[in-house]
Amino acid sequence: MTTRKRKTTFDWRRILYNLLLVLLLPLILLYLLWRLVVQGKSREGLGERLGVLPGAIKELDNSAGPIIWVHAVSVGEVAATEPILRELRLAEPNAQIVLSTTTPTGRKMAQKLNLDLEGLIYFPFDFPIITQRTLSTVSPELIVLMEAELWPNLLAAAHAADIPVAVVNGRISDAAYPKNRLCRPLFAWTLGNVDLVCAQSEKDAQRFVALGSPPAQVLASGNTKFDEDFPYVPPEEQAKWRQDLGCPQDAPVLVAGSTHPGEDEQVLDAFDQLYSRHPALELVIAPRHPQRGDDIEKLVSDHGYATYRRSRVLAELAAGKEIDLTRGAQARVVILDTIGELNRVFSIATVVFMGGSLVPRGGHNILQPLAQAKPVIFGPYMHNFGDITDLALREGAAIQVADAADLAQAVDQLLSSEAERELYQTKGQALLQKHSGASSRMAAQLVGLLHRS
Repeated sequence: MTTRKRKTTFDWRRILYNLLLVLLLPLILLYLLWRLVVQGKSREGLGERLGVLPGAIKELDNSAGPIIWVHAVSVGEVAATEPILRELRLAEPNAQIVLSTTTPTGRKMAQKLNLDLEGLIYFPFDFPIITQRTLSTVSPELIVLMEAELWPNLLAAAHAADIPVAVVNGRISDAAYPKNRLCRPLFAWTLGNVDLVCAQSEKDAQRFVALGSPPAQVLASGNTKFDEDFPYVPPEEQAKWRQDLGCPQDAPVLVAGSTHPGEDEQVLDAFDQLYSRHPALELVIAPRHPQRGDDIEKLVSDHGYATYRRSRVLAELAAGKEIDLTRGAQARVVILDTIGELNRVFSIATVVFMGGSLVPRGGHNILQPLAQAKPVIFGPYMHNFGDITDLALREGAAIQVADAADLAQAVDQLLSSEAERELYQTKGQALLQKHSGASSRMAAQLVGLLHRS
């Protein structure tokens, strides 16, 4: 274990922050108890969240290679770490990487991506004793935080132990920025313990500086989401997906991905309008939360369409039953209520609508369907992906609509013009190529920070 000179720092903001945590502790404990007992959440990894880590983490030795602790909250952030970790491995092959996540879905994504890790843990609660215990056990030589994961006690403890900290893929959303400015003294103290910020855009970089980051330590490096390892789906696999979902090989397909409550109704309203002009059109609805399959099936039935439930068909096939996947005379809607299939199903789409955007959820990542060379449409609520949205609209690579009527009109126009579809496909591919490379730039900065004198 590397011995570091500890810095003695006292700051009224740290005292105030922890005093507030103590005052709120009864409410925090009640909330945690409610999640544990009523919701059944937060049980997984509770010991790790309290600073009790597996033996494999304790056995890591800095002398075998520098230990780098990377933190990503959930699914999206974990996916965005993959290209950075890939570049880090190339630049620092002996590094021992420990990844922490906050959510179980983030952990499952890390396992699914088969990341080359020495350790996978849950992120600790940000209480001084817990963060100090976790930090002492992991003993990292560098801490890397994805996007905007700024935890005051962890960062203060890292600063005291002279452990450099970097924020990569840094972003501060339009919704969060005004609230963060109200707490600027707290952010200024927290960001004062961060040695490097690699922001997604100039706007994000300026916001970090406005909240207290030293300007010399903030770079606009781009977005690692452009460097994700998007799956290639060959034509024969696309044909198999169409067969498995019961979609005719030559039928146009509208895929509505990652939809939320209040949005499925609008997609079905748009489909009602489209079906009269495009009777061969197939609709695939992939809810963000697959457990909503029953609710969506009722909506589909209310609109007068038959349904194909992916989860039900897979269960029946597993039980040895024969399934008739032909569409028949009645129009039918596919409900993709499964996990991990949407990225590949995008490949059979003629047009993609990306959900979470016709309702105020903040949208979802449009790069996945763009990587499959599909025209992409989204609604007005894309604030969680503001920079990517701005780039896509500015470069003519996607379409933004206001409501269900606009959605129907935009899909109709694309279905009616192969030339227009090809134009959006070309511009989408150009967008991905133009803005790739952020991961290598960030990895180079991290290696420099790791080996700083």
